Amino acid sequence: MNVFFLFFFCNSVTAVIHYLEYFSTTTSGFPEFPEMMGIADVDRVYLGSCSMLIHRTEPRDKLIKKFIEENAEHIRWYYEECQENQGFFNSIIDGLMKRTNQTGGKHVFQQYCGCEWDDETGKTKGFDRYAYDGEDFLRLDLQKHEWTALSEKALVTKLSWENDDVSVKHSEYFFTIQCPDWLKKYVAYGREYIHRTVFPSVSLLQKSSSSLISCHATGFFPETADLFWMKDGEEFHEDVEKGEILPNDDESFQMSIHLNTSSLTPEDLKHFSCVFQFSGSRGNITVSLDKTKIRSNHDKNKNSGRVNTGSSSRNHWGAGAALFLLVPITIWIFVCKRKNKDLHVDEELMI
Repeated sequence: MNVFFLFFFCNSVTAVIHYLEYFSTTTSGFPEFPEMMGIADVDRVYLGSCSMLIHRTEPRDKLIKKFIEENAEHIRWYYEECQENQGFFNSIIDGLMKRTNQTGGKHVFQQYCGCEWDDETGKTKGFDRYAYDGEDFLRLDLQKHEWTALSEKALVTKLSWENDDVSVKHSEYFFTIQCPDWLKKYVAYGREYIHRTVFPSVSLLQKSSSSLISCHATGFFPETADLFWMKDGEEFHEDVEKGEILPNDDESFQMSIHLNTSSLTPEDLKHFSCVFQFSGSRGNITVSLDKTKIRSNHDKNKNSGRVNTGSSSRNHWGAGAALFLLVPITIWIFVCKRKNKDLHVDEELMI
């Protein structure tokens, strides 16, 4: 199964209208592509795939652990459904090929479903569409409580699906109630996530005795932070080179500031310190410029100069987004098949 591993939270906390969307593509006759691929997003920012659940990646972030603990039953439920999805979607495309007298070739069956929520008016709207071989196929009309055939090929499927009252009611419940509830939950947790504070590890580095001394901070969040040298309690800007704030692979950030000490004596160094500081009143970290704390090439594997604040979130994949990768992508696999799962894919009726 193809693995999508992407992050979100950029837009979800500021948009007036929020979206929870699920995309799935099932293929036949494309050996170079996975048979089943899926993408989920919140507010048009990609989340990930259900391979996250299958590999049981363990998030370390406290917020994510909290979410999982509070929704453990749902996580297990999504995991089980995720394992079943590939066979179900394969049976759909097989049924479509047989109903249209297609015994081979390359075919694509796609689904786009989800919901939107206006966080000012509270209005929600669900949607569910299918396509086959690049043409619109079916659309769920939640107002009329029926499926709309978008091509002649879909007429038999429309009647078949509408004859299953349980499945139709399940679809209506998910897209009008469950999906909006999930979306609101993700947005709420997203707000909490982006307002978190993670302090960095701060190290003093020097390539050689004649090189600049670097103060390096990595693993902090948010990026609204500063790093500067101080001398005798006051900011020091002479012979200083400051680097840009750069992103890490785990959604945290890093930055460095360099000090030219060629004109300084060992006694002078005792008056300097490096300070990491978040904007506002979130606290800071101060590291004294002590020769014993400087890491150089010959002892770069040592940790003598590293100040660890106890945060582990930067040492693994984007923990903050993990849960939002875990839950929604499994939901799209589950939802977008569940409403038709009980229809018994029939070779004569299913198209």
